[in-house]
Amino acid sequence: MTPKILIVGNICKDIIYSTDSYPTEDRKVKALSKETRIGGNAGNIAQVLAQLKDCYVDCCVKLGSCEFSKYTKSSLESTATVRLLAVVEQDYMDIPESVVLHSNETGSRTCLHFRGNCNDLNCEEVFSAVSDLSKYQWIHLEHRRNGLEVLKIAKEIKRLQPDVVLSIDIEKVREGLEDMLGIVDFPIVSKEVCKIQGFNDLQAALAGLSKHCSHALVVTWGDKGAGMWLADGISELTFSNDKLHKIDDHTFTCDAHKVDDIVDSCGAGDCFTAGFLYCASHLDRTLLPESVALACKLAASKLGHPGMTVDPSVLNL
Repeated sequence: MTPKILIVGNICKDIIYSTDSYPTEDRKVKALSKETRIGGNAGNIAQVLAQLKDCYVDCCVKLGSCEFSKYTKSSLESTATVRLLAVVEQDYMDIPESVVLHSNETGSRTCLHFRGNCNDLNCEEVFSAVSDLSKYQWIHLEHRRNGLEVLKIAKEIKRLQPDVVLSIDIEKVREGLEDMLGIVDFPIVSKEVCKIQGFNDLQAALAGLSKHCSHALVVTWGDKGAGMWLADGISELTFSNDKLHKIDDHTFTCDAHKVDDIVDSCGAGDCFTAGFLYCASHLDRTLLPESVALACKLAASKLGHPGMTVDPSVLNL
């Protein structure tokens, strides 16, 4: 059966300026190019999943009545695999915007995000838009600014559909962090969050944050790769990739793939998440290490292309 995934999160307009190098304070520099494209975690993940075979995606997001909102809806739904069936639309609302400065010198990006009058989704809005959870095999959330409200959504999902696989992107420290780690099946935690929590490397973060997790933990660490902790151990898992390393009875890590020429790093983390959702929902549980390895590989393929374009052939599924 082809998995069906529900993504509950944020879509915004990304305005990306490319420069030779990142400007210092109080300096005027020339932008080499300007590009406007669909962004936000949910928007990026949906764009990646739309390029992969045998995957159906619904997005529950907020869109306004502006022209870019209309473009976003038509663009994402132009594929047969992505549908914005569960959309909360408000006529008076503008879509959030992110201004991104992309440095050609380093390949890094710096974002300024403005939500305007668009509030994050609340629990009532989500369950008004998504009436039937039983058709989804996997549900993915974002730990947004309204952290306690997202925690409420996660609890309600698990109450109504206890067997659905629930994951969440945790990119910032929000209220309810420790409780969230214990509720969802696969929390995906960023390096930024780990460092704020006092962990200075991937293995330390996996060891420290896993104390709050009941099932699993995924930690991403940029050019150092990613890792996973599993409550029931890794002894029955298959390790067939030389980039995978067993750390202890519950933990493994995966090296990042080296990219010599970084074209565009914007959205690389979302690409990893999309790759992990796709692989983990298609492969047997014993191949969870391969899911992490393939997600790293897919994210690396995105770094060599502009936008959210990936090379699906790297998954070889």
